[in-house]
Formats: sequence, C-alpha cells, structure tokens
Amino acid sequence: MFIKKQITIILGILILALPLISAGVGLKWSQESVAVNEGQKACLTYSVYNPWPEESYVKIIVSDSLQEVLTSQESEEASVPAETSSSEAIPLKFCFNVPYIYERSCLIGNYICEQSCDEEQKVYAGEVIVESIPNPIGTTGTGGSSTSMSVSAPLNVRVVCTAHGKDFTPVYILLALISLTVVLILIVKKYRKPKIEREKDKLRKLEGRIKKQEGKKHK
Repeated sequence: MFIKKQITIILGILILALPLISAGVGLKWSQESVAVNEGQKACLTYSVYNPWPEESYVKIIVSDSLQEVLTSQESEEASVPAETSSSEAIPLKFCFNVPYIYERSCLIGNYICEQSCDEEQKVYAGEVIVESIPNPIGTTGTGGSSTSMSVSAPLNVRVVCTAHGKDFTPVYILLALISLTVVLILIVKKYRKPKIEREKDKLRKLEGRIKKQEGKKHK
C-alpha cells in the first residue's frame, strides 16, 4: 500500500508539471572549448530541437562570465516547430569578437604596437544559453509558448596572444599620402595661374639662363 501511495503521488506531480514542460528546446553542440586570436571574430554553431507539443521561439545569449570577453555578439533567432526531434535539430549561428586583452606597447594610441606575449594564456569559462523569447510575429501570428525556458552548454574561450614587433606600414602610407597631396597642390597652383603669369614665369627663367651664359662668356 505504501508503494502504491508513492507511485500515486509521483504520477500526480508529473500530471501537475505537464503544463510547465509543454514547450521548450533541447540543445546539441559539438565543442565546449574554442581558441580565438585577440582582436578577431569567431563563430560557433549550436543546434536546437523541440520534442514538446508547442512551438518555441529562441535566441542565443551567454552567461555573465563570458560577457567581458565576447563583445559585439551576433546571434540568430529561430522558430523551432513543435515535435522537432533531435535528428531534425535546427542550426543556430552565434558570432562574437574578442577584444585585445594582453598588454601591448604602442607608440600612438592603439597603433604601431608591439607585443611580447609574456603573460599566461587567458581562459574564460561560462555557458552559452539558448532561451525562449516572445515570437516577434505577436499574437496575430502562429503563436508559440509564452513560458520562458532555457537550456545551456558549457563553453571555454581561450584567447590566443600573437607576438609581433612594431609595424610602421601605416606611417609609410601616411607619409606617401602627404607627399602626394603636396605634389598635387603644387601642380594645381601652377596650372591655375593665368596664361600671362605662366608666360612671365617662363620669360624670367629664360632671362636667368641668358645671364648665366653671358657671365660664362665674360670669364
């Protein structure tokens, strides 16, 4: 009798809990660690499925511990139809940028920098979270569950430091542009003069040559 009573209680709890699990998502992933060069962009793909009898609309976010290093996050949102099996999981792409976090020596702001990479490699641990959100179609659309649910996967982000010396290429390009600008200004000034002024300049140059020649003859 005691065992029957326990089974009855458990079944009662499950029946009461059914409305709470009528919608949601399952999550599939292929990696729990990723190495990204600082200052670079990386993308990961997660797959979501929905074995429950209600449609869900979901997006990807990350836990607070990863917010510091995963900047400029871009994630797809998707509608996951009801009774979507694991084998029919829908891929969601998640992209992010990793900022420069290792110490650098720069001449001007963040330009002309060198990096020795003497620090220990930095690893950030957290979770990628797929959570249900309101369907953007609203009440006039196909609907979907209004219950907020989420599922997560662990993720370690290893930030790779790349040693390099100072790159003066931007300085050389800037100097070349300045030189080209000066030359163009001189050309424009020269040919913007009235014709009479240009003829006078030629005459003055010619007179100078004649004087030089006459001076050589008198010697």
